[in-house]
Amino acid sequence: MSQAGGNSSTRRVSIMIGCLALLTALAALWPVYRVFLNIEIDTNEGWNAYYADAAMGRMPLYPSAHQLIANNYPPLSFYIVGGLGRLIGDAVLAGRLLSLAAVLVIAGGVFRAVRLLGGDATSAGIGALFFGATMCRFFTSYVGMNDPHLLAQAVMTIGFVAFLQARSQDRGYALPILLMVGAGFIKHNLVVMPLTAMIWLGINRPRQMVKSALLATFAILLGFALCYLAFGPDFFTNLRSPRAYMLKHAIGAIGHLQWIAVGLAAWVYVGITRRADPNIRLCNLLNTLGLVMFFVQKTGDGVAYNAQFELVFGVSIATGLAFAHAPALPLARRWSGEKLQFILLLAICIRLLASARLEPVQLLMDPGFHAEITAREAAMSATVARLQDTPGDATCSSTLASYRSGKPFIVDPFYTREQILTGHLPPDVVTKRIDAGKLTVVKADPLLHW
Repeated sequence: MSQAGGNSSTRRVSIMIGCLALLTALAALWPVYRVFLNIEIDTNEGWNAYYADAAMGRMPLYPSAHQLIANNYPPLSFYIVGGLGRLIGDAVLAGRLLSLAAVLVIAGGVFRAVRLLGGDATSAGIGALFFGATMCRFFTSYVGMNDPHLLAQAVMTIGFVAFLQARSQDRGYALPILLMVGAGFIKHNLVVMPLTAMIWLGINRPRQMVKSALLATFAILLGFALCYLAFGPDFFTNLRSPRAYMLKHAIGAIGHLQWIAVGLAAWVYVGITRRADPNIRLCNLLNTLGLVMFFVQKTGDGVAYNAQFELVFGVSIATGLAFAHAPALPLARRWSGEKLQFILLLAICIRLLASARLEPVQLLMDPGFHAEITAREAAMSATVARLQDTPGDATCSSTLASYRSGKPFIVDPFYTREQILTGHLPPDVVTKRIDAGKLTVVKADPLLHW
């Protein structure tokens, strides 16, 4: 290739990197702006706020079995969110801010992981931008929402990156293992990264794997013992709350892979053609487990998009590595490495643009959108007022409205539904309370949810 042609290719790649950075910033506008709005992003927000207050002493963190509510999450997130909420005066806002911060931490983890797996700073930046843009563009129901999953994944990511650092030095595995165990006590369904670490150790450092497994087991048992001492048997009863499982949910989730399709395709191609590289083999293990666990978790009733987030993390690392390995790929014999990099970035940007979600653009250019925001905030305030005016115990489909009204948490709709589906409660368990005058259902304004 001529020098002029090489310079032209380099410029095109640089322009596409700038486009990806711009799209990432644009996608982040709406989740960041929405954090401070008086609307409900998801029904989990009020649920998590109730238990964050519980961790601060407002009610038992793990309710007794006879109640129509349950807490099937480990305790750490509620103390973190509750403590920050006490400082700033709002547990919901605290959880939302932590969620945003977690996305930045995970994106930073992608950057560092790509570097530790052999990529340069540019390819690491591509991976980090891919993660941030994908999350802010396609998973807005979680980014900036009061839910502990991203917080837990941020801590898990720190542990996994620490494992990669230990791997590069072949020492210091204890701290990464303990960090990953700690993340499990924030949210317990993050298993891809610790499994990857343990399997890699089992294949390459069997003695170290035994030591790490013993340390992890001890730390988990110690954590459970402390939880039992703090919360009694109700902790385990709540954690084992029944859930219905259906294969059709996993089959239906295949379409969810569309949001990471470009990165997924890049991983498959690079993972196969560059599998002789030990760093690529580790990335292959991470993403294979991510795919498997995504479909396994999606069989659970009510499991949302967060089942995919460890896969998004792994695919983001693979995307950065694909950019780094482009000059060595078989396709580079036909096209230059820079052309392949340009095509990868172009495909990513096109996929980010191909979405019906227009909130970032509306936020900047549409006055009617701001009027809609005002209407939705008013709908939340009106529902909260109706709840406050209702005497006695009351419930609402919006747990955030119930929380804002100061009403106690009496009925968890999802928990009671799963208990009924699994045969642990009669179908009329809630209607009996309503008919007896012990509970009032207040209709939520549908506009309050976004």
